[in-house]
Amino acid sequence: MRLLVATLTAALVTASVAVAPTAVAASSASSTVGGPGAGDPYFPRHGNGGYDVRHYRINAAYEASDERLKGTTRIRAVASKRLTRFNLDLVLDASSVRVDGRRARMSQRGRELVVTPARAIREGARFVVTVRYAGRPSAVRREGVAPFLTTKHGAVVVGQPEAAPWWFASNDHPSDKATFDIRLRAPRGRQAVSVGRLVSRRAVAGGNQWRWVMRKPMATYLAFAAWGRFRIDRGKADGVRYLYAYDKAMSPALRRRAVRSLRATPKVTAFLSRRLGPYPYADLGGVVTTAPLGFALETQARPVYDSSFFRRGASLEKQRNTSVVAHEIAHQWFGNSVSLRKWRDIWLNEGLATYMEWLWDESRGLDDVQTVFDSWYSVKGAWFWRLPIGKPGRMHLFDHEIYARGAMTAHALRGEIGDDAFFALLRRWVSERKHGHGTTAQFVALAERVSGQQLDTLFDAWLYSGKRPSL
Repeated sequence: MRLLVATLTAALVTASVAVAPTAVAASSASSTVGGPGAGDPYFPRHGNGGYDVRHYRINAAYEASDERLKGTTRIRAVASKRLTRFNLDLVLDASSVRVDGRRARMSQRGRELVVTPARAIREGARFVVTVRYAGRPSAVRREGVAPFLTTKHGAVVVGQPEAAPWWFASNDHPSDKATFDIRLRAPRGRQAVSVGRLVSRRAVAGGNQWRWVMRKPMATYLAFAAWGRFRIDRGKADGVRYLYAYDKAMSPALRRRAVRSLRATPKVTAFLSRRLGPYPYADLGGVVTTAPLGFALETQARPVYDSSFFRRGASLEKQRNTSVVAHEIAHQWFGNSVSLRKWRDIWLNEGLATYMEWLWDESRGLDDVQTVFDSWYSVKGAWFWRLPIGKPGRMHLFDHEIYARGAMTAHALRGEIGDDAFFALLRRWVSERKHGHGTTAQFVALAERVSGQQLDTLFDAWLYSGKRPSL
């Protein structure tokens, strides 16, 4: 994620966003009941316990005239213990739930859909859950979060750390990744865009169904859906298929700047691949929306950008903004392919993506990385150094210190272990954990193995000390 923030100087940015207060922690469940959370202390009600999702098949139809969404989610999962009851995450009203074809009892409260199957599910068994639901997702706000936004011609649902429950039933936590088959209905004259590869578009009653397939494991928050009127550009570069979608509600001048920026995506990807190893997906692209997101998000293989990133301004070079493109494409390695198990390790996503952005900017003649690092290091205010970015707390997950100081941590590590070991570390990190997960402790351990150095002092100073580290 990259935030739209107010620039105070060429390098110093202080704006941040707050995350809603946490819900009441889930109580422990019995041995045959799936827990109502995935065990993340920052978001105790996000995700669920007792099973692992392997695949989602989502059918969703959105009608802009009444802002209603109707959907069906079919989930293939494996029980990690015997289940007489389990939870899903969904904020729209469910009308029916079936488990292995049999009607199941259900109840809903907040984001929790509690399912009691007709027969208990044995440990290790594969099972299928089908949920039907409907509602006006743009009218639903939970704990201050409302990720479903209407636009002039449709809507977009996208957000971090959550957006999935506003349009499909899920185990909504990055610790449980799965493959996706997404089928979106749009009225005639509209398009529907999502992650992965566009494999078909066919006529249905009243419009068209657009089918998108993501064959690599993906965290639920990295899925998005957008309905509206888009200019769609498709092609192939360096063996990777790309698809860009631009909201037609943008002015022609703004759309031209967005097109110039996103057309740099293959070049950015090639630049990052030379440093990190092969791009982890078979598809590439981006979506530019007029919805007032206030951020860009690294939705898998097709980031979503607020159009405001491409307005004319001092940060743009030749009417382009490829810095934000570099940030979101870097996330395809850091955050998407290698995902978090707990949200407290967010610096691994944002810090490393920001550092790759700095490297990209340096390569195109902007400030070199050391100059950017020195500029941030010159910040003397205690406010900038106080937050322990290795355990920031839920309220500070997306404060700008996570981004800037996370990148500074990477640069300090590079200076400590040298260029060869540093880039070998990054390549091994994304290769050995491809399409899986990683933690700060695992990153530190790998850094020590690759460099042959003991690095606790460095990481403690940069991630946990709460004060400016000595150089």
